[in-house]
Formats: sequence, C-alpha cells, structure tokens
Amino acid sequence: MSGSEINKGRKTMCRPARRVLLLMAVAIAFQIVSSFLASAESMDTESANSQTKAMPAITVGDKFYDVAFPDTKNIWAVGYFGAIVHSSDGGKTWSRQKAGTGKSLTGVCFVNDKDGWVVGDDGIILHTEDGGLTWENQKCPLSVQKLLKVRFLNEKDGFAVGTFGTILHTNDGGRTWKKLAFNQDVIFNDLAFVTPDEGWIVGEFETILHTMDGGRTFEQQRGDQLGEIFGIAFKDKLQGVAVGTDGKILFTSNGGLKWAEEKNPATDTLLKVNFFDDSALAVGLRGTLVKSNDCGKTWGIVTIPGHYSWLSGLAFQAGVGILGGDQGGILKSTDMGKTWSRCDR
Repeated sequence: MSGSEINKGRKTMCRPARRVLLLMAVAIAFQIVSSFLASAESMDTESANSQTKAMPAITVGDKFYDVAFPDTKNIWAVGYFGAIVHSSDGGKTWSRQKAGTGKSLTGVCFVNDKDGWVVGDDGIILHTEDGGLTWENQKCPLSVQKLLKVRFLNEKDGFAVGTFGTILHTNDGGRTWKKLAFNQDVIFNDLAFVTPDEGWIVGEFETILHTMDGGRTFEQQRGDQLGEIFGIAFKDKLQGVAVGTDGKILFTSNGGLKWAEEKNPATDTLLKVNFFDDSALAVGLRGTLVKSNDCGKTWGIVTIPGHYSWLSGLAFQAGVGILGGDQGGILKSTDMGKTWSRCDR
C-alpha cells in the first residue's frame, strides 16, 4: 500500500473520532455554562429574596400626609406614590400594605381596626373591611379632582373634600358617593364632624362652612380672606380650632358663630390640628408643633429634637399621639404630647 493511501485511510478513520471529540467538548461546555447560569440565577434569587426581606416598610423617601389611630394598637399612615403603612402593635413594627395604585394618598380614616377609607389624587377612594389586607376601589363621581381628606363617624356615614369645591357624601359606607351642591371654585383641605348631621369644612380664602343637615345646606361662617385654612377640629359642638397660613390659629366657643384669632408663638404655616381631652395640638412646616392646654385659647411651642421637616398627620388615642410627615417621619408621644420620639425605624 502506498503512502498516499495510508494517509488517506488515516484521515478517513480520524473524521468520526474528531466528530465524537468535538461533540463531547460541546456537551461539556454546555454543562459548564448551564451550571454557571443556574448558580448565578440561584445567587440572584437569594440576593433578591435577601433584599426583599431586608427592605424596610418605611424609608426616608416616604412622605406621609395623614394618619389614622382608631385604637391603642392600630396605626395607619398614607402618603406619596400610593404608600400605606400599618402597625398593629402601637408603632413598634410596621408593614407596607398594597394600595394597588401609584397615586398620592392624602387622607385616611378608620372607624375601627377593620373598616377604613383612603382618598387621594384623581378622585381615588379606597376601602378596606379587613384592616388593609385588601383594598378595593370605590367609584368617585368626580375622577379629575384631587380628594384631600375623608372622615367617617361610623361604618356608613362619611364625607370627603378636595379641589374645585368638591364635597362628597355617602350613607352606605362608600358604595355610592354623591357630590353635594357647592358651586364655588375653592380648595377644601379638611373637615370635622361631631355628628353625621353637623360638621365644618375649611379651605382656601380661609373659608369655613357649617352644616347642620348632613351637607344638604351649608352656611359660610368665614371666607374672602387672603390666607388658607388647612386644618380644623372640634372638641364638641361648641369648641373648635382652625389653623392655617403663617401660623394662624382661630378659636370658637360657640360652634363657629364667631371665630377669634389667637396668639401663636410660631409663625410657620400649620397643616393639621386635633383635640385630646381639654388639650389641642397643631403641626405644620419645618417640624412646627404647638400645644394648648385650655381647648385652644392659649398656645406654646413643643420642640421635637432632630426633626425639621413638615408634619401634616396628627391623631390621638387615649392620651397617645401619632404624627406623620416628610422623610418617612412617624413620631409617637405617650405623655399627652409633651415629648415625641420616632417610631418608624
């Protein structure tokens, strides 16, 4: 046999072997790559799970516009980008609830530990019957308006207010909402009701409206001013306080027939006011907190060390107070509002 025939035979015999070796190499490489990808995916999953577990319920990026404190244990705070946070142990630990929206939520009200409502941008109204484990949308008759605050006295009777003179009422727990007749372009910021029939609504131009028939008719007690009223609260049918621009505090002892301006040692705009027993507290810009021990006639400054951003949520329950505000701030007082400490960390 010639040399060329031998070489030809060698080439013929080597081709299958080479193919086998090539296929084996490809298979080994595939296994290595698959193993690497699986390992990387597992590491990413573990890392993601770790980050999810480590993610706090409240961050410095949260902005809380309102708080609800229906009993001594349950607290809710709502705010920017659909934030709803809840504590079931008086503020020791917090969890984030799924609102199902990215819209800003500006008002919250709970009548017990189960039934609550939240309002916000674009007329959104959310309702829960299980303490916020699930939230459902309720139909708002005005979807373009911003709703700013909501108040319920029981599981059925509720009111919500907002921009463009919006006043809404429900007597069936929010299954149906009706716009009440008010044809002025006024931003309504807050409301206070002492019974399902009698209440007050406040807002732009220092407007104060009063109703004694559940909103069927309103009497204007104040208005046409340069400032704005952001918060109102009533201790009973006679004694009430309204707060607003540049630290303005208005007090009434006769159900709003006359509103008198009281001296405020702080000049920052006040955003919210609330009563507890014979005392009243008001909060506002730059961490401002003022307190009255005589139902709103005289006021003094309460300092919150280390807190310098706005506060707009304020609620009391059995002498315990809760504040909500900027930078994820939720603060608690257990001594009738004398001292405050953060409970959001």
